[in-house]
Amino acid sequence: MTRIMGKRGKWMKPNASRPRSKNIIITACVFLVGLMCWGIMLQDLYNKRMTSLRDHCRLDAVVFADELQQDFSEGESIVNGLAMSIANSKGRMMGDFDRITDYLVKRSELPIDSVQLLPGGVVRSVYPASKQSTLGVDAFATPQRKLALQYAEQNHELIILGPTDPQSDGMALAMMMPVFLDVGSSRPQELWGFTAVYIKVPDVFSQTVTNVDKSGLAYRLEKTGFSYNDYATILESDVAPVAPVSYTFSYGGCQWRMQLAPREGWKVMGSFGAAAALGFMALLMLTALTYILLFMHDKQKNLRRLAMTDQLTGLLNRHGLEAIIKAQLDGGRLQQALFVQLDIDDFKLINDINGHQVGDEALRHLAVIMQVFFPREAILARNGGDEFIIVLPTKDLAAAERIVRDFVSLKKEFNYQQTVYHYTISMGYAIYSADRADGKSPLDVLRDADTALYTVKLHGKNGCRRYAPGMTAARRVQMGFSLRDVVFNLPASILIYDAEGEDILFANEELISLFECDDLDDFLHYTKHSFRGIVHPDDYEQVNTSIWQQIYACTKRRDRENDAVNYRIVTKRGRVRWVIDRGRLVQSERYGRIFYVILIPDEQMDAMHAPSDKTDG
Repeated sequence: MTRIMGKRGKWMKPNASRPRSKNIIITACVFLVGLMCWGIMLQDLYNKRMTSLRDHCRLDAVVFADELQQDFSEGESIVNGLAMSIANSKGRMMGDFDRITDYLVKRSELPIDSVQLLPGGVVRSVYPASKQSTLGVDAFATPQRKLALQYAEQNHELIILGPTDPQSDGMALAMMMPVFLDVGSSRPQELWGFTAVYIKVPDVFSQTVTNVDKSGLAYRLEKTGFSYNDYATILESDVAPVAPVSYTFSYGGCQWRMQLAPREGWKVMGSFGAAAALGFMALLMLTALTYILLFMHDKQKNLRRLAMTDQLTGLLNRHGLEAIIKAQLDGGRLQQALFVQLDIDDFKLINDINGHQVGDEALRHLAVIMQVFFPREAILARNGGDEFIIVLPTKDLAAAERIVRDFVSLKKEFNYQQTVYHYTISMGYAIYSADRADGKSPLDVLRDADTALYTVKLHGKNGCRRYAPGMTAARRVQMGFSLRDVVFNLPASILIYDAEGEDILFANEELISLFECDDLDDFLHYTKHSFRGIVHPDDYEQVNTSIWQQIYACTKRRDRENDAVNYRIVTKRGRVRWVIDRGRLVQSERYGRIFYVILIPDEQMDAMHAPSDKTDG
């Protein structure tokens, strides 16, 4: 059956793909949101790990820079010691230079290349003696060194020059300290000259380099000139640091910069990669769990729906109806309503004549038009079989009753397998009010509506009645006999056949027995499915003429089209019997004009004609 949506906004058949599609969409959204959160968390974790790694490198840079400053401070202590000795001796310590210098150098662990005294900026004393080749060198001779020495003089501070070649093997850093002498309280100090210590490069950095290498780091040590010019590289590892962290410090009138980076690059994928994989697996598990929970929720919802829904029509079943009524009563929403009971007239006949498929289609069709016709707030249910229940909440009883009566008069027809079928319904209803004095419950009112329905049945069907106190359920006893009971137990042979083509439409057991046939198929085969096969061949023309003459006479009198004839029949076993045929021609909505006939054996005629009517079998 086509899925039809009425005013009530419900599908006659639930669309199973809808919840599945919704679940997939929700699950996909959960996955995408989870993926986004996982990506954010992953990025945050990456940033934290990278920050931690860089902070660790920065801390190493601070530690290694501190080691360098400690080495520099040793060299500074030597030049400071010499400067103090010269200042204290008023510049006359030249004779004790070797002794004092030897004492200071032996106490230091620095890789010292040489120590010099430069009174007036010219080298006059050198330690050790092997460096005598530098004597007489004027420190102010080169413009760059001259500027550096002037800077030291003006600022009274240590300067570090180089690396430079102190006319020896390899390179060295020159640590030079200006020396000032007091010449009187009223006069400023005079520059005596400079003390200088030359420290070997890269020997001075060996311990620091060893520690850096052990840490698995690439390094670069840079320094500026005394006036903080551009950085120049002093020392660098065999692998250049990539995107290094830096630590900058000042010493000796220069800016020093220690740069460090992991030798293998900034890789955080080890445990980070495992954490990322675990996070993604957790996301997949969460997505799967979401889908499972949604699937289970839909299953439970579907089971609840199945428990409360009639599968044929999609309406509520009796259990669902009672649950909805109880919920509305508990919520105080059902104050006044019409309770309606209805069923399809002669539904069993529809099933017997047309088959159960047509009967089922009639039930589905009735459910559809109920959903379309009644307002959204109406509660619709199938009570079982061809019985339906409508609970119509209303504040206007008269309007609600008009709706019910209009529905009865609505033409009901449906198309099934290219054939149009018609049916009618009967309805009974009763009024429910929450504040009624008789205290009747909704179930009591439903029983009243049922009584009203069967009152309609007893008065010709295809109608509608409101329950009145005078109606009694006892009158339903008259409806307790089904058409099958009447037709098959009535002591008369019943025949129904088409008036035009004379095709047999129905024969009861009594008629089949009268013709001594085994069953209906045997009877139809014997009579060739025709009224002509029932009448004795010698009597047929006379009987047929008599029937239609009587029908014509009744039509002229505007009376019921009845007929009565006597004729012979021949049973399957060859016996000839007389029967009385009492028939009536009626107009059937489905079959057109048909004859309803009762055949009564005429035993008196059988007795009179017994000797002459015998056949030889």
